[in-house]
Amino acid sequence: MEQARSAQISRRQALGSAAALAGLAFQGKAASPQKERYKLGVMAGMYAMLPLDDALSRIRKAGFRYISIARRHGNEQVFSAEMPKSERKAMLRRIRDLGVEPFMTLFGFSGEPATPSGLATFNAQLDLCADFEIPVMVGSGPWYFTKFPNIPKRHKDWVEEVDRFYAGLEKAVRHAESVRVVIALKPHTGITARAKDCLDVMRRFQSPYLKIAWDAGNVSYYEGVHPDPDLPDLAPHVTALCIKDHLGLRGENNFPIPGQGQIDHELMFRTLFAAGFNGPMGIERLDGRAEKRLTPDVVDQRLKEAHAYLVPLLDRITSGA
Repeated sequence: MEQARSAQISRRQALGSAAALAGLAFQGKAASPQKERYKLGVMAGMYAMLPLDDALSRIRKAGFRYISIARRHGNEQVFSAEMPKSERKAMLRRIRDLGVEPFMTLFGFSGEPATPSGLATFNAQLDLCADFEIPVMVGSGPWYFTKFPNIPKRHKDWVEEVDRFYAGLEKAVRHAESVRVVIALKPHTGITARAKDCLDVMRRFQSPYLKIAWDAGNVSYYEGVHPDPDLPDLAPHVTALCIKDHLGLRGENNFPIPGQGQIDHELMFRTLFAAGFNGPMGIERLDGRAEKRLTPDVVDQRLKEAHAYLVPLLDRITSGA
């Protein structure tokens, strides 16, 4: 009987130990980092007047850890094609040590691929992105106004300009493929004015390294359209998002904190994520009607308000709620 009791106790101990181990394994699994459902960041140029360390510290305190990198901070060059490769790697390490990760850039505006010199500049920016391990470079196509909002270019001149741009862009896309950086064109009038126009660009180029960076604020500001009815068709081609709200009629210079304007962010996010979107999302503007650059303290407050609006919304949408 004593032997049977000892065996029973041993079995209970064994089962208890197994349960404890299973519990530890479960806790370890639960504690392991989960895959990010989205990447929300800030265009660091909002703090371009500040030294890099101060700027990135403020972005972290506002709740963000991704940035669209700025060319300069204070008097220091941070992201430039003139930087030697050794300085590029050192700068990337420094940025990461400050707790943020560069995930996109607006440097596609720095070169015009329609000309040989412009194409060289554009490709140099792609090389710069590759060295900083930035996967997406945002740019735009030709601007179709002589003077916005009511004086368009002569049609004949516009068509010739677009043809030159497409010829140069084809070469730029080949270079983007070689360095594995995606060119993402954003709505900015012209060939990418609205979703239907962006779709035409996508039909023209069949490359995973040419995509669209959606910007609902620009579509509202430049075209007076919100929401864009063709976004569901374009959504599979959207690889990045420039977040800005807009308030008022076409051409009205008013970009409030996200959630305080006329952009339906929930509809936009649901449309994009339903199509498989998982790219970088950078807050670009929240300066309202300001005619002068906002002070850093005001930017701090507005970014915190943007975070308080966007993060719960994105959490809910990406969790399937």
